[in-house]
Amino acid sequence: MGKIKDEIWEALFPSNIYCIVCGSLIDRSRPYSMCDECIEKIHWISDVRTCSRCGKGLPDTFQGDVCYNCMTVDHSFSKGFSCMTYGLYERDIMMDIKYNGKGYMAVKMGEVLADKFMSAIVPEGIRPQLAVPVPVSRERLKERGYNQAELMAKNMVRILRKNNIDISLKSSLLERRKNTYMLRSMNPAERRLAMERAFAVPECMEKTLKGKDVLLIDDIFTTGATADACSRALIEAGAGNVYFISLASGGNVKAQ
Repeated sequence: MGKIKDEIWEALFPSNIYCIVCGSLIDRSRPYSMCDECIEKIHWISDVRTCSRCGKGLPDTFQGDVCYNCMTVDHSFSKGFSCMTYGLYERDIMMDIKYNGKGYMAVKMGEVLADKFMSAIVPEGIRPQLAVPVPVSRERLKERGYNQAELMAKNMVRILRKNNIDISLKSSLLERRKNTYMLRSMNPAERRLAMERAFAVPECMEKTLKGKDVLLIDDIFTTGATADACSRALIEAGAGNVYFISLASGGNVKAQ
């Protein structure tokens, strides 16, 4: 049955025809359905030191193991992980996924998250039982047609379960109660105020959540306002530890 599902998945999202970023011809051996040139352009966090709290990449010259943001913010999640640093090239990928209707790219990025999970989260002995994508508002879901975090999470969980990692996707565990547009135009304090009580766990899901460790999934991590708001809602509803993984994260920039 698993093989049949994989064949159906491959038929829907073929990985051996074109690079999902630039469109160049590729073959089945290319990871993440990307050509070698595009893979080399990405600022992979696996190649650098990371913040011990949120998982952002740190430059070799940076003193200490906690980024500027985590020096001033007490995050609600236990630990964060990220796959790449958000730069111009990564921005283009995100823009295609979120605003150009290329949801299939988000599905493929789930493979990136799965690899990060197995290479960084598993070695630390972290074993979240539930995977929860950060929800989008109804308006954005209707406009976009999908939640990119959920698409990534579904494929990530599918791959992890194939590798005998017992984790379940629970998209309905968290819901967005407040719309929060244009966060990128706000400073960190304004973002946190805007995200206050933006998420909640439906009462009918509290029994499912009770005592479970959760992995929160999102596409981009910047100040952590969204991750913290989601984590607080999950913890208040009875979650154990909440961990966080993002496809990309902002650089280690000191707040102005």
